Amino acid sequence: MILKCSLLFCANEHGNGDVSFPDAATLDPYTVRQIFIKGNDARLLRADAKKEGWGRINGEDYCPACMESGV
Repeated sequence: MILKCSLLFCANEHGNGDVSFPDAATLDPYTVRQIFIKGNDARLLRADAKKEGWGRINGEDYCPACMESGV
């Protein structure tokens, strides 16, 4: 079985994809399973990210810190 999970990465330079939504570094196995079960397409992922302060400018995704600083 193949399952797919999508993550957003901030378009600004934070190293090599250090800033993601959901935060890949802190995901526990239960949460990962829930993401796979739920299924997350780009539209739903961005809607959830927007609730957490993420934004989209000129077709690029930006983390809350970058949105606050005006990208």
